[in-house]
Parts: sequence; structure tokens; C-alpha cells
Amino acid sequence: MSARELLSEIQKLPIVEQRHLLQKLTRSLNEQPREPISEDEVQRILFEKGIIGNIPDSSAYTDEDEDFEPIEVIGKPLSETIIEERR
Repeated sequence: MSARELLSEIQKLPIVEQRHLLQKLTRSLNEQPREPISEDEVQRILFEKGIIGNIPDSSAYTDEDEDFEPIEVIGKPLSETIIEERR
């Protein structure tokens, strides 16, 4: 449908519906896309809504955390042991 055809159809609507449509279009056009927010901003929002009790200190994370290597354990995997004990 072309813009001209669309406008013609809109003009056939009652004036109240035309105004309602205008308001919706105006609101839609005024809404600007949001920029992505940072992890700190997400945590602040969650804290303000009471979803989390405190905001973790981001300075507590260090590069050493990325160098983590698990300890090798002899025997079957821990997950298998947990499953067996639940039965």
C-alpha cells in the first residue's frame, strides 16, 4: 500500500480515531532507540528494585581470576558421585 493510499484510508476514519492514531504515531516517532547499558548500570537497577541486596565491587575481580585452573582429582567425576548419592 502506498503512502497516498494509506492516507486516503486514514481520512476515512472518524476524527477521534484519526487523533488516536496521530498520538500513537507521534509517540512512536519520538521514542529513540536505547543505547546498550553497562553491567554496572544493570547491577544498579537490580539493586534499586530490591532484586539484589548489594552491588558487587567490580574492583574485586582481577586478571588472576582468568588464570584459574581446576584441581585434578583421581577417580570418577564429582558430578557422578553427586547423582549417585541423590538416588
